[in-house]
Amino acid sequence: MSTNHTVDCPSCSSIKTAPAAHDKDVRLTQWPIQIKLIGTAAPFLEDADLLVAADCTAFATPGFHEKFLPGKKVLIGCPKLDDATQYLAKFTEIFGSHSIRKVTCLRMEVPCCGGMTAVLKEAINRSGRKIPMAEIIVGVKGEVLSEKSILD
Repeated sequence: MSTNHTVDCPSCSSIKTAPAAHDKDVRLTQWPIQIKLIGTAAPFLEDADLLVAADCTAFATPGFHEKFLPGKKVLIGCPKLDDATQYLAKFTEIFGSHSIRKVTCLRMEVPCCGGMTAVLKEAINRSGRKIPMAEIIVGVKGEVLSEKSILD
C-alpha cells in the first residue's frame, strides 16, 4: 500500500515566506512537518537536506530554529508514540524515490529516541541508495551531547 498523498494538496507544499528581516529569522519552508502527515511524493523532498527531529527536540533546545533548520526540510515525529513500521515504510519510499542529499537525525538522549536513528538507518539501507546520515543527540536540558556521522 502506498503512503503517497495527493501532490496537489495545499497542505503538502513549500511555504512562500517574506524575506527575513535579519539573518537569524529562520522559518519553516514546507508544510506539513509531521512524519505521519507527509506524502512520500511531496515535491519539496526532491534534492532535500532532511532534518528528522524527535518531537521533544524543538522544545528542549534553545535556539532550535537557528541551530538546526537553516537549509533543511524538517520532519518531526516520536519513535515511542508513533508506529515505527509505518515510519520505516514511509522513509524507505521517500529515500528510494527522491534524491536526498543528506539525512540528519536529531533526537533526545532518552533510550526510546534511539528508535528514530535505527529506523532512518534501516530505511536508507532498504532504499538501496547511498545517503549520508548524521545523528545529533540532545540532552534533556537542551545541550547538544554528541554529533556523529552514521552513514557516509
